[in-house]
Amino acid sequence: MRSNGLARYIQGGIGLVLFMVVWHVASTTGLFGRIDPEYSLLLLPTPETVLKAIIETVKDGTLWDNVSVSIVRVAAGFSLAVVIGIPLGLGMALSPLCNNVAEPFVRIFAPIPGIAWVPLAILWFGLGDKAAIFIITLGSIFPIVINTVQGVRDVDAHLVDAAAMMGASHLQIARRVMLPSVIPYLVTGFRVGLGFAWRVVIAAEMVGVPKGIGYMLGVGRSTGRTDITIVTMVTLGVLMLVVEELMFSPLENRTRFWRRSVTA
Repeated sequence: MRSNGLARYIQGGIGLVLFMVVWHVASTTGLFGRIDPEYSLLLLPTPETVLKAIIETVKDGTLWDNVSVSIVRVAAGFSLAVVIGIPLGLGMALSPLCNNVAEPFVRIFAPIPGIAWVPLAILWFGLGDKAAIFIITLGSIFPIVINTVQGVRDVDAHLVDAAAMMGASHLQIARRVMLPSVIPYLVTGFRVGLGFAWRVVIAAEMVGVPKGIGYMLGVGRSTGRTDITIVTMVTLGVLMLVVEELMFSPLENRTRFWRRSVTA
């Protein structure tokens, strides 16, 4: 297992180095001879230029100021989506009345991208955190609801009946039978919902909500600082990687443990 993990990191490092080499060659050769090399440096700065921009924005505090604003917005909006989405999904899965009332709204609003709510959010809440949090909540809640519903409905009814016949209480059935079935779906819903949350907040910050990573991305575009634009993209990728390793990977490990405890 350890050797496989080490090999994965080594292979990933090799892939990253190759990517950097191709990036550097593309920047310095005019996108492989397609345009003038000096002009291509404006369109695609070299990795060294982007690294200098990262150091610059870290030293002057610009990067952290904007990243922290976006993190707070995403955390608030995503938390609201979880607090609302899980009970709603459970209600829809367990109550026909709740499902009949809520399902039309879920089916109508789920396909609407979060960015489509930006104009209304700005009109309703003005420019600022409230508009961003509203958009993030709407953009990330539906994957949580849909996956919660599916997770509950996929619980093996035979296992529930068997546990009940053995004298298990409702709480024990929920904890030992239903929860191991629902958790993998919740993890998927959280992962998809959080990805939507970041896409929405970046778009909202680019078109009207001040501060944040999206705002920084828009400033880089409007001022011709392509290096700043790439810095924000790299920062977003690193943030999602950290969240994946600190939140989703532990959840999946815990899910595997519960699966073993159910089948044992």
